[in-house]
Amino acid sequence: MIERADGALVGFAKGSRYASADLPGFSGELSKIYLLEEYQRLGLGRRLVGHVVRRFLSQEIESMVLFGDARNPSCACWAALGGEPLPRPDGTFSGTYGWRDLRRLAAACPADWPSV
Repeated sequence: MIERADGALVGFAKGSRYASADLPGFSGELSKIYLLEEYQRLGLGRRLVGHVVRRFLSQEIESMVLFGDARNPSCACWAALGGEPLPRPDGTFSGTYGWRDLRRLAAACPADWPSV
């Protein structure tokens, strides 16, 4: 969670274990991420992702999936973070991304928290 100095919420992210036969090989899910628009494109989302990823790694979760919407502009962010687009069984893309090596993703995400 990121808050301003006055305690107002700026953004948050949540990860949970993922265990589904739909996407074998992924053990974590970035299930929620939100950042106020005026704080986007400042690297804060990358820090939020990094926080979730490092927590996963501390729990021996080494891969992660994210279910998004292919029409959402944030897909560019997931691709920039090395997310692998995961098509549906019919070959179409719905906005699902996967990371098979969270150590690599953690290295790309700063661990420090700037003041906002």
